[in-house]
Amino acid sequence: MIPRLPQQTRILLIPDDERRSREYVISRSMVFGLAALLLLLVALMVLVLISYVLISREARAASGLRQDLAAAEVRVAGVQQLEGELEQMRSLQERLLVMLGVQPLSVGDEDTLAWSEEDFSPAPTSLEELSSRIMTPPPDLWPVGGFVTQEFIAGDAARGVLPHQGIDIAAAEDTPLRAAGPGRVVMAGRDDFLGNFVEIQHGFGYVTVYGHCSRLVVRAGDRVDRGQVIGYLGATGEASAPHLHFEVWKDGVAVDPRGVIPGDPPR
Repeated sequence: MIPRLPQQTRILLIPDDERRSREYVISRSMVFGLAALLLLLVALMVLVLISYVLISREARAASGLRQDLAAAEVRVAGVQQLEGELEQMRSLQERLLVMLGVQPLSVGDEDTLAWSEEDFSPAPTSLEELSSRIMTPPPDLWPVGGFVTQEFIAGDAARGVLPHQGIDIAAAEDTPLRAAGPGRVVMAGRDDFLGNFVEIQHGFGYVTVYGHCSRLVVRAGDRVDRGQVIGYLGATGEASAPHLHFEVWKDGVAVDPRGVIPGDPPR
């Protein structure tokens, strides 16, 4: 015969002193209700924990995607400008070859030898820019002194490791930022992630990027010397505190600035 569960549960409390004892009665339905409520609370806690983990993972992934997008936009702009300059150099080269007799003059090319002032004036600038890209030394100066708060991370998509394509250097707001090497400013403006930023093109395929500036003192097309002030440290864009986000690119690939610039940022 299967025993039946009692309809009620009595709890008797007997104090150590002479006070009267107390008796509590809990019905079986109340026990079941309390047990169901406890299970519901546990399930809700588990769901909240899972939701928090998923949201945190998505937030980290979104931050990495924004960094990748900002870096891609910088690279695309640089490539587009480089394509235009290469096309101009190709046209100048063809004219020079024809004038020197190295390349035969085809029918209809006679007009290309009529060099106007407008055609000739860009030539020295383009040649100078091409020469500077080849002969200008690579960056070798830390743009600001301070404490490194985050190192360069190459990232690993297979393992879920998000990249950090530069080094973050914390310092006082409005500290002057200096060019890491001689070169030409190819971009200077505003970005959602980097805030106010500057991109400088150096020789041997090197490009440096300076992000989160409070304000800039250079613009696109300016020639800068090594150590020249290009802006001031700030917290614009996606930055929680004043710091410089400093990137170094080599032939279109982000590299660890520590592998290019010797030593540590001065303090």
